[in-house]
Amino acid sequence: MLRKAKIILMLSCLAAVAAPAFGWEQLDKIVAIVGDRVILASELQFQLEMYETQAADQLKSPEQKAIFKEELLRQMINDRLILIKAKEDTSIVVSEKQIDEALEERMQELRNRFRSTQEFEMQLAAEGYTMRDLRNKLRIDIHDQLIKDRLVQKLLSKVSVTRGEVEKFYSAYRDSLPPHPQSIKLAHLLLKLTASPQISDSLRLKAEALRARIDQGESFELLAEQFSEDPSAEGGGDIGTFRKGDLVPEYEKAALALNPGEVSPVIHTSFGYHIIKLVGKAEESFHTKHILLLEKSSGTDSSRVYAEAESLTARVNAGEDWGTLVKEHSTDDKTRANFGELGWYALAELPEEFKSGLVNLEIGKLSHPVWSEEGLHIIKLLDKRDERPVSLTDDYDMLKEYARRQKSSEVIAQVVDEMKDRVYIDLRGI
Repeated sequence: MLRKAKIILMLSCLAAVAAPAFGWEQLDKIVAIVGDRVILASELQFQLEMYETQAADQLKSPEQKAIFKEELLRQMINDRLILIKAKEDTSIVVSEKQIDEALEERMQELRNRFRSTQEFEMQLAAEGYTMRDLRNKLRIDIHDQLIKDRLVQKLLSKVSVTRGEVEKFYSAYRDSLPPHPQSIKLAHLLLKLTASPQISDSLRLKAEALRARIDQGESFELLAEQFSEDPSAEGGGDIGTFRKGDLVPEYEKAALALNPGEVSPVIHTSFGYHIIKLVGKAEESFHTKHILLLEKSSGTDSSRVYAEAESLTARVNAGEDWGTLVKEHSTDDKTRANFGELGWYALAELPEEFKSGLVNLEIGKLSHPVWSEEGLHIIKLLDKRDERPVSLTDDYDMLKEYARRQKSSEVIAQVVDEMKDRVYIDLRGI
């Protein structure tokens, strides 16, 4: 299944740019011609498979799939018409820098689906393509997408709605608008599960020993293959190119302090201990390899953190100030300064382990400690709201945005209809 996904990935990128309708031998089936460009059966099939991957339960029968495929083709035709309109608008311009930035972001997104840059390039080669092929095709696609986005932004910047239009929208759709669900407002104190100081110290010493071996002339890449606990180990620790701000701050700061070919001292992050080698850097991105020794917690560490959570819960229940304890003990940097406040959540959408301790909890009380991937949470219930219908008085801003979106859709549909009247369209059947 993984292999199939990778093949779909590459073929989709290289088929993403519509082929000219004339001038070369067409081996793939043409399902539609829009202007001087074609839509291929393989493009349509790829879009269908992408949807099925994301919403596997939506298309349960062949009949549903066939209907959706026809709708998908209509959407692809409309998309091509918008592109033609955008290319006609001489006021819409995208710079080479904007294309380059979007291209690098897209390339990195594709690269991240593989364990190493080497595996990424091998997959391309296995399908008969080079990195240059991929970049050239994506560059055209990205240019087209950017000018379409600019056109849509230009069209929608003029869209506004009056109070009368909001009221008309509410009157037409009030019976079909979903009610506001039962909701709760939460705060938390997060205790991250970390390895004991003894484990951390032993890992640091091991990392420093590896760093010394690099200084003595051993190959960084071979040591990465032997000792790194990151999936990139197979490729000599190569994690590829990332935009600034994408990686944890400690890693990025250490990497950007290097010159190409240099190796960092041992760096500690939330993942463990890294030794970083800078391959290259540009104005907005950088390419590194690393050796990672993961900092893994044990059952003893879990017991230690749980005991700390129980102690903190008892202190709050005994009258100590919640906000003070959050500031002193929570490991969540985003919420610690705001008393751990998380905001409002629909009760039905909470994970079961959270929901079970909150259903009958009184406002102002604490739940029992709850584990998640982030660590151990002590959760405080700040407020509750019962389910209620949408109302014009309480939800005017939300309804105004809904009405604006509907009007925006009508503006786009009008442009598409105008283009259909003057652009050649030939449906060949699917």
